Amino acid sequence: MLATGWGGPVVWGQEANADSVRLAADRFLPQHDFGRHPAAAAQTGFARPWQLSQLRPAKFAADSGASSSQASAPSVLIGGTKQRNNPLRRELSRTYADEELFVGFRMLYEPSAAAAANDPEFFVLWLDRTEGSDQAVHAVGIPNIGIHMADRGPSRGKNVFMVRFGSRQTAWSRKELEPGKTYQVIARIAKQAAGARNKYSQIQLWVDPQVDDVDQPLLTLSEQDGIHQIRWVGFSTGNKTEREDRIRVDDLVLSRSWQDAFAFLHSADDPAAHSGAGAKPAVTWDQPIDFTADIYPILRDRCFDCHAGEYPDAGHRLDVRNEWLGFSTGQVFAVPGESHSSHVLKVLTTNSDSERMPPDEEPLSEIEIAKVRAWIDQGLKWDDKLLPPPQVESDHWAFAPIERPEVPTNNGEANTAGPLHPIDAFLSARREAVGVTPVAPAERRTLVRRLYLDLLGLPPTFAQTEAFVNDLAADAYPKLVAELLQSPHYGERMARYWLDLARWGESQGYQHDIPRPFAWRYRDYVIDAFNRDKPYAQFLREQIAGDELQPYSDEALIATGFLGAARISGNQLDKSLQRMGVLMDIVDNTSSAVLGLTMECAQCHNHKFEPLMQRDYYALMAFFANGQLGNYSLRQASSNPAEDIQHWFTNDSYRFYLSEAKKLKVDPGDYPAHTWGFYSPLTGDKDVQRLPVVNRSPLPYSPDFLSDQVTRVLVRGDVRRPGLRVEPAWPAVLGETPSELSPTPRQAFADWLASPQNPLVARVWVNRLWQSHFGRGLVATPSNFGTHGAAPSHPLLLDWLASELIDSGWSSKHIHRLIVTSATYRQSSHFNAANDELDPENKTLWRWPQRRMEAEVIRDSILVASGDLNRLVGGPSVAPEREEDTLRRTIYLSQRRSQLPDVMKMFDAPDGVRSCSRREVSTVALQPLYLLNSPFVVSRAERLARLVHQQAGDDPQALIQAVFQRTVGRQPLDDELGWAMALLQPADRPQDSTTAEDVRPELIRFCHAMMNLNEFVYIP
Repeated sequence: MLATGWGGPVVWGQEANADSVRLAADRFLPQHDFGRHPAAAAQTGFARPWQLSQLRPAKFAADSGASSSQASAPSVLIGGTKQRNNPLRRELSRTYADEELFVGFRMLYEPSAAAAANDPEFFVLWLDRTEGSDQAVHAVGIPNIGIHMADRGPSRGKNVFMVRFGSRQTAWSRKELEPGKTYQVIARIAKQAAGARNKYSQIQLWVDPQVDDVDQPLLTLSEQDGIHQIRWVGFSTGNKTEREDRIRVDDLVLSRSWQDAFAFLHSADDPAAHSGAGAKPAVTWDQPIDFTADIYPILRDRCFDCHAGEYPDAGHRLDVRNEWLGFSTGQVFAVPGESHSSHVLKVLTTNSDSERMPPDEEPLSEIEIAKVRAWIDQGLKWDDKLLPPPQVESDHWAFAPIERPEVPTNNGEANTAGPLHPIDAFLSARREAVGVTPVAPAERRTLVRRLYLDLLGLPPTFAQTEAFVNDLAADAYPKLVAELLQSPHYGERMARYWLDLARWGESQGYQHDIPRPFAWRYRDYVIDAFNRDKPYAQFLREQIAGDELQPYSDEALIATGFLGAARISGNQLDKSLQRMGVLMDIVDNTSSAVLGLTMECAQCHNHKFEPLMQRDYYALMAFFANGQLGNYSLRQASSNPAEDIQHWFTNDSYRFYLSEAKKLKVDPGDYPAHTWGFYSPLTGDKDVQRLPVVNRSPLPYSPDFLSDQVTRVLVRGDVRRPGLRVEPAWPAVLGETPSELSPTPRQAFADWLASPQNPLVARVWVNRLWQSHFGRGLVATPSNFGTHGAAPSHPLLLDWLASELIDSGWSSKHIHRLIVTSATYRQSSHFNAANDELDPENKTLWRWPQRRMEAEVIRDSILVASGDLNRLVGGPSVAPEREEDTLRRTIYLSQRRSQLPDVMKMFDAPDGVRSCSRREVSTVALQPLYLLNSPFVVSRAERLARLVHQQAGDDPQALIQAVFQRTVGRQPLDDELGWAMALLQPADRPQDSTTAEDVRPELIRFCHAMMNLNEFVYIP
């Protein structure tokens, strides 16, 4: 039968000729999952898969047809939100500006059971030039086709089909919406004046048309003011759509022909239409396929050069059956039984020389292609003996179980005082093998300064130094170690190491870098955790799953600031990319900081060097996929007055924060006590309240969206190409993940992290503790324990320390105590030429490795020397421009990522963009210039000069001794005394240039010079 009309003749019942008129089509097949694996004829004409709303996305209905009176109900389910929502939208492969366009789709409406008889509804399909956002109106000048409660005319007060170019450009039909019925809807969008730049001004509507209704539209709306081109299509709900309402859609088609749209919708029940069947290949193979005889030779000779082995050149393996199905990378090459929709047939048969496989070779013969096609259609049978599935395992040392080694006993460093300290015993065995001998112990004055700076990040006062030097009791040193480990400043020191790892900052990051005012609560949590020696296992558990732990505690929710430290781009309007950027940040940081694995490569492909699959990366991401960063309410914490925030950030930061809040119509002053953290509405405590987030373009928050999230492998790391679904799991090489993860997956993950069976976490942590003391870990790549990381210099010692950590109940202080009480730690830094010949890098630690103090320790030491340090622990941050008001430790200066304190920028502090496992140590001209010219340092020099002048009067020798004591903790040597006396000689100046209250400029310059000594800024 041949029919004519708009768009020209089309043969009914055949879709083979549709290519010339059809622009785009999608059957919404559940197995294709919103374009994840598009069949050849099931989806055409689109640039990328469907984009889903972050508020409440569309999804495939598990009960398709169950609540409908019709056997074949549309398969995609859309729910309301009581607000504007674009649950799914999609970009066409090209911009359309021709004179007319036909769009067709199927829909069914299922109201909530409690809905009133005249319950108003709103649902439309829209066509626009741009994608818009999750809540974009797509109304003014935009073609809308759908249902709405009429507000005028004969249909007033009824839910009817309508078309519109905006609320004031609406035409209502008399076709009343009937719940439970599937409708076929076709619309024509046309330009009444031809021309690419002229606007679409007419919509015509058909609802359940018959074959001869082409000239009889149900509704026509003309002479309107619309857009002039179309690139996107989508579905929207509105304020009148309740959460319980259900709307189903499928079989979307955009065409130049009414007949083609009609034929597409009426072929919805044709299996061939759904399967994507098209023209038969020229050569077919109708015999049973033998994999070994028919397929293996083709794969071996034409594919395996690039697509076989553990690390294939092309990045994809074809010598493993699971990889044909996309198991590790998400890239499906073949769908058993569906050769027509299999990627491998496309690349084998394409006419493009640049895309056809195998590259730079003759194409496969028609017979070979026919065999491959038949093999796929016959179920992708495999010979596991010929090509066995690989076992995910590794003999790499870091992935092996931790076994407690015996402490060495026979060594050349034993002494009559008794057996060696266990750490010294392991190191002594290594030194003996290399042929080096340790240098003499450090003098007591050096040792006490080293210990204070190392454990507290603060130098001892002269009185504290003298107290230890003069305490000759046998237990004086262990007592000092115990005292310092109990100091509240120990937590501040250790927190700085962890905050580097956590890439913590008090701002959103990226271009706008808007402040996060209450992120400081996480910093205080970390300080308190180390002061209390919280078991490292519990420390991790709270940071990974604190929102899920029961009974609820503010402390655990605040701990999720570890996950919450991820940055959020305020410039990213593509919410899928914005959200994926956060999740990737969380996975990268967690794997790096906690597991010591570099997993970033696996975002896009199986790891080139490690036994890590792309699947592992996204399975790890699945633990976090149902949560989101944000401001979350606390229950026990007291509120800070809103005006206090202005003291926590610089003036320009605070003004910017308020201006952005005003744009979002939120008032941070109305917020109750809260923290910046991470929360999952699916698994977290149900009484946690989320508060608005101030950012240029905030990441939308929807409990429905987050609860419905599933994780898929992203093919080539492209958020627009979701592949196979994955469930939460840790990397397979580290052990099998249980099928049931309880009580919640994230808690199970946290428990696994700190279980004795985990081969990495304890090793990684004790290595970091070792590095905090010696500047270099036993493994020199502290966040890379993989096959391409450094091998441990002392593997037995590393495992002994890891065993000690676990056996001590995961006590970090226990490991610190072991390290600092060893003879190795207490060595001097004296040079030994013979040792240097054998071990120039000091890997055996034959002497103490001096190192420059970190930025924070340099500034804090200056404050201690001048007597200005405010030793208050915890509380809100202080803006760097207000540091003179409080003079607190550097860790309490606000950490806006783009506006770090000057001392941190000068002395290699991390910017909080990514995890920092070991700070770089640069030596550049700006550093001494900062110490010489910084107003902060100059003020402290003046303060120190006044302090010693009050103490020693005008006696030059007493002044010099007092300055030495307060800066480097010792008396000056004879030579130093002579140089200092020369410095204090008065310069020529008018006699009336000073007052009685002033100190001599020479004394200020001398104090300033002492703060610039290497001895002052190095840990001795």
